Amino acid sequence: MIPKTTTIGSYPTFPRPEDVEYYLAISSHGLGEEVIDPYFWSIDEALEDFTSAGIEVPSTGQSRGDLYSLFLDPKFVKGIRWNGAEAFVDEKISRVGSNRLADVLHARSALPTHYEIKEPITDAYTLARFAKINTGSYADARELAVEINRKIVIPEIEQLQDSGAVSWIQLDSPAVAADSFTPDYFVGLYEEVAAAAKIPVVLHACGDASRVFPELTRTRVHTLSLDFYHYPRLFDEASRRNYDQLIGLGCTDSQSLRVETVEETGKMIDFARAKLGEDRIQFVHPHCGQRNLNREVAYAKNVVLTLARDDVYFGRPEEAVPSRLTSKEYDPQGYFLVSILRESKEILVTYYSYEHVPKKRFKSRSAERIFQSLNDEADKLGISRRHLAYLTLELGRAEASLQSGAQVYRQKVIE
Repeated sequence: MIPKTTTIGSYPTFPRPEDVEYYLAISSHGLGEEVIDPYFWSIDEALEDFTSAGIEVPSTGQSRGDLYSLFLDPKFVKGIRWNGAEAFVDEKISRVGSNRLADVLHARSALPTHYEIKEPITDAYTLARFAKINTGSYADARELAVEINRKIVIPEIEQLQDSGAVSWIQLDSPAVAADSFTPDYFVGLYEEVAAAAKIPVVLHACGDASRVFPELTRTRVHTLSLDFYHYPRLFDEASRRNYDQLIGLGCTDSQSLRVETVEETGKMIDFARAKLGEDRIQFVHPHCGQRNLNREVAYAKNVVLTLARDDVYFGRPEEAVPSRLTSKEYDPQGYFLVSILRESKEILVTYYSYEHVPKKRFKSRSAERIFQSLNDEADKLGISRRHLAYLTLELGRAEASLQSGAQVYRQKVIE
């Protein structure tokens, strides 16, 4: 089995505060549909970064809030009150509506169909441990957790899976490894989730999960997503026990600005494959969410993750060798000249006959648009695909020259 690359959830693409304020102000007057939700922009940017880095199972980027505020939002959960950074339960809770469906549907509409979505939801155990009970409606955290599971978490899962937009649900549980002991009702919460879920569920346990690993394997989830980067003793724990779950391998550091090398990440993936078994690893991913990194570092780490996975499972890339067109491979009808127009900052491509008569001319500020136009006319003009590949390079060089403000661009005609 080849593990898929994925994200844990959060990603550092956030809308500007002034855009959010404007959108909220407009929405308060009933005009929210007249402007674009700025969080949709942040989702689009996260998806662009995920897919271009090679992440095969992305999330929405979870930019609307952290794992607590998203799922204890008074707009979606009645009975919750926030005071600063603390959430209070003032009465029996009830669900007003889904807080993730709109974002997930937006992400699904933006992504090509060959990408799956794995959306994180904070588990009921963690939410109940975080919220402070300020009512006699719940005797303790256990009662609150059961209520959150049945009224908030499971309905959210059911609505997301019924939409057809997600392929995986990830339940985040940062509290389970942090607590000094794990109460028995933790496993019961996941049994209820497993009974309702029709798609695979991933349990992501932050921190050192070696102590609670036996309890995690009792849950009826598909995959256990763990931090092997900071806690390598998990390899021993996960390799010596019998369990049904597959493993999500947290193998890059979401706390450090240092970007790991492809070689070191590849060694960790290769070690995990040997230690845990060839068919045990479902995902490779960052050790945790990336919202606290800057965007460029987070992106670079995800690129490394993909390249390392590919090196381990598909082998090192072959060295490309130079290849030149011979005279018998020239296009039979003509040749190209690529120029740039400094005044209008455009690229100009002319297709000449061998008698030096222009047969077709395209101009644009976008190299991509010119290439698409040439590709559409390739058969009619007799342009070979190999010649188009060469033009891709030249168009890129011309566009880079314009963007840099360089005064001279020369097409490489003679090697």
